[in-house]
Amino acid sequence: MIRTAFVAAVAALVFAPTVEAKRAIRIFSPTEKLVRSDVVAVGKVTAIEKDDVLAPQFPGAPDKVAYKIAVVKIETGLAGANNLTHVKIGFLPPPMDPNAPPGGRPIPGRGGFQPVNITKDMEALFFLRKHHSADFYTVEPIMAPTDTKDEGYKAQLELVKKGAGVIADPTKALKAEKADDRLFAAALLVTKYRSYPDNAPEVENVKIGADESALILKAIAEGDWKKDQDGVSPHPYQAFSMLGLNETSGFKFPQVKPGEDFVAKAKDAYTAWLAGAGKDYQITKLVAKPKK
Repeated sequence: MIRTAFVAAVAALVFAPTVEAKRAIRIFSPTEKLVRSDVVAVGKVTAIEKDDVLAPQFPGAPDKVAYKIAVVKIETGLAGANNLTHVKIGFLPPPMDPNAPPGGRPIPGRGGFQPVNITKDMEALFFLRKHHSADFYTVEPIMAPTDTKDEGYKAQLELVKKGAGVIADPTKALKAEKADDRLFAAALLVTKYRSYPDNAPEVENVKIGADESALILKAIAEGDWKKDQDGVSPHPYQAFSMLGLNETSGFKFPQVKPGEDFVAKAKDAYTAWLAGAGKDYQITKLVAKPKK
């Protein structure tokens, strides 16, 4: 019980959708990468262009950086790749250690994140974002591609395919026959809606459709809150935490005595809230405020 309560408390900190969360740096799961991408596809690098392209790394950057450009032939489009046969990907190669032996060795990135290096003939599952001003897509260390030769590639691909199906038809996914599949859909959609938009100085909360919101909330309540949190498969408590419910929403977190199961108490409180104060609640998504 103590272990469960501890893990739940950690999950609340990790998944709670606060504004400050956008500052956190951690490795994203495949489905987190999916919901943050403009294009997701399996492809092969057919060329690395000779000339670099100068572009600002982020909006408002005072200087431009030199992007190398990889040309990728799309073999399987999974999301956002309709009518695309090729894409150009801009990347910033890792600096090389001058003291390394022949063949070179990249200098490790800060915080353990290694810059993404793309090479000719590389085949991978790519998670791409459109550059904010230039005519190419980008990859980032927290959105790193998965090489088709990697041990976990097939499992990640299947997970991303399943997630792409949820995004394509949320209602169908939220009405799936199995509770685990409904929870998967709910957790992925909550992640999508409650993720801080890229390069957004300010955000606002916008309600999603009432019917979809009701299905998501119900799927979370019906999930198995007793199972261990493995950090890979969706857990109802994690999805619940990301909703950001508080007293303004009519929800109060339970008081837990030593030895009590926090997750079980949280489920009871959430279920009671959903039947009462939360019966007409609509989930909100974080949307970038329009520039004035």
